[in-house]
Amino acid sequence: MSNFFINPLMLLGLLGVALPVIAHLLSRKKYDVVEWGAMQFLELGRQAKRRVRLEEFLLLALRIGLIALLAIGMSRPWLSGPIAAWFASAPASDYVIVIDSSYSANWRGAARTPHQRAVKWAQDLIGQLSSADTVALLDARDVLNPVMPTFSRDRVTLKKLLDDLPPPSGTSRMNESVVKSLQMMQTATSLSRHVIVISDGQAVSWQNADEHFWLQFDELRQQASVPADVWVVNTQAQQGKRTNFSLDRLQLSRELTVMDFPVRIKTRLKCSGGNGTATRKVFLEVDGQRLADQTQTVRIEPDGQASLDFEHRFKTIGSHLIAVVTEEDNLPNDDRSEATVSITDALPVLMVDGQPQADATRSETFFAKLALSAASNPTPWVGAQVVPVSQLTAERLVTPQVVVLANASRLDDAQVSALTEYVGSGGGLAITVGDLVDRDWYNATLLQKAGLLPAKLLKIETASRDKDEPPVTVLNESLQLQWLKPFKDGASDGLLDARFSNWMKVEPADENCIAAAKLTSGDAWLMSRSLGRGQVALMTSSLDADWTTLPAKPDYVAFLHELIFNLTSGRIARNVDSGVPLVVPLAAKEAVADYVFVTPNNKEIAATAGGDELRPLAKLDETTFPGVYRLHRRNRPQQDASKDELFVVNFDRKESELAGISEERWRDLTSENHLRAINEPRELLSSLKSDNARVELWRVLMLVFLAILVGEVVMTRKLVQGGHAFVEDDAV
Repeated sequence: MSNFFINPLMLLGLLGVALPVIAHLLSRKKYDVVEWGAMQFLELGRQAKRRVRLEEFLLLALRIGLIALLAIGMSRPWLSGPIAAWFASAPASDYVIVIDSSYSANWRGAARTPHQRAVKWAQDLIGQLSSADTVALLDARDVLNPVMPTFSRDRVTLKKLLDDLPPPSGTSRMNESVVKSLQMMQTATSLSRHVIVISDGQAVSWQNADEHFWLQFDELRQQASVPADVWVVNTQAQQGKRTNFSLDRLQLSRELTVMDFPVRIKTRLKCSGGNGTATRKVFLEVDGQRLADQTQTVRIEPDGQASLDFEHRFKTIGSHLIAVVTEEDNLPNDDRSEATVSITDALPVLMVDGQPQADATRSETFFAKLALSAASNPTPWVGAQVVPVSQLTAERLVTPQVVVLANASRLDDAQVSALTEYVGSGGGLAITVGDLVDRDWYNATLLQKAGLLPAKLLKIETASRDKDEPPVTVLNESLQLQWLKPFKDGASDGLLDARFSNWMKVEPADENCIAAAKLTSGDAWLMSRSLGRGQVALMTSSLDADWTTLPAKPDYVAFLHELIFNLTSGRIARNVDSGVPLVVPLAAKEAVADYVFVTPNNKEIAATAGGDELRPLAKLDETTFPGVYRLHRRNRPQQDASKDELFVVNFDRKESELAGISEERWRDLTSENHLRAINEPRELLSSLKSDNARVELWRVLMLVFLAILVGEVVMTRKLVQGGHAFVEDDAV
């Protein structure tokens, strides 16, 4: 029923038809009949009684009809079809215009890009609408942006918003845009409702229009009091197969590191289309400077791809921008791929020694401290500080990027709470075991209560002392993670040659915990898991030489550095996807009001506060547009950007495949009258007078209401003037 009424809830007013009936029944009073001599001369005749009764029932029906017509009229009933088109004048309409602003709409192979044609098409439509029509605007890219979220008649503002749309960027998912538009239509009030999707006709943008989407589509239209028509406009003039070269997102070996520590950069160059083998130059840029010695020449086949590897060592601390760039083509947005890396002088690490000794050489962390921050090294990559378990406090967890918990028996509740908060906010935690570890407490508190432990501790295993048995070592095939691959098939007397006399047998806590490395016994040696924004690693052997010969191997130093750097990945997420907030830790005395984020469009957005007193954070939630963002201190000149914190918001690069939507796919999208193609605005406007035109009936109903109202007044007056204000009870 709701599909024939714009305001179906107003039909509840039909309950009011009971009011005249109730009033009529209440007006009937019981009288004591007293016979007297002349009464027979005053009684109405039989025919007069029938006439009065008929007139009263007719009056009651008129009053019931008045209320019913008022309720139905306020519900705004409507009809569609040829009859409606016959007497329907151009009705007021509500439009949601969706502009495809994905980066493929920036194709420059014609005089105008598809995005420019889309804006022009929308402006032409708005210019032809009547003053009663309303328009909402939706900018479709990685994050849907309702430029005009409410329906407006302000033509000047609408056209200015279209002119001010940011350049195309990111990837659009047209199915999500259609769903969002239909949801916006729920606030529409007109009888004629239209969603106009202006797209470049790319196949990739419609690939998620699956069965689930059509269920959403049909449900939203069925729930609406007036279903909206969905029209699709294709603005891509060139429909043939086009050639495009694109770069994938950059993969960094680490986002946080120290000076002169190698950062490895990986990506791929792809070719979409093409007629033969092509040769392309690819460049590495650091902080906007192209490095001549890092240029690569790549040969690539049609619809093929080539892997690219670069390495760079940074000489200064601070945030740095890395970019891999290829020669520009007709789609420049994917000819460049960027990422940021942060360089520090020495990475702060807190080592919590579970077995401190007066003789430092016998403590649990002696070898690790020596490997990370040797006294003979004036510029260590890691600044390690050692404290006993009793000195592990929340205040000590403010500065370190990583905490190493080495063979600690147990912690108190405050320490567990502080560690959980630390890891959740992006800190790294490495847990190593030994003979002091209380397995029951670890399982009950760190695993079940806090969720810090990646695996359940079962029992201590001991290697066989039989000389004929092979020693227990690290399993080469298990080293599959990127940061562990340098140790795979490594030099002799390295990590793979370290022997293990004891280890803790463990059981993964859940499917999210992975075994990063295993022993030849089949047991896990290194387990890891994520908790909030932070990372936790569990080493099932000791950190010192009690259970393993690893501290005596040359790879011990490199392994600890790689482990530490890998655990720092969550403290500051510098390379994120569109829509993911940017979060930056601040010093305890810094005020978030002193900072602004600068977007890729050079728009300043004030940072918002997060975290707590110990770990204040500066946040930015609005990462709608891909590109380079900067955290800038207000009192620092804009031109002095060397001290700004840099971030890169990435986008899905699927739209580098420029193939247009096929005729078969288009038939699927337009089946069952789901989507309708349109070329010019006048085609849409002329459809309002077609066989699908709609017209409201409330005006007709209101005329009938007025006619009945006049009839009710006349009938009431006639009854009163005729002297028949009542009828005896026995005559009714």
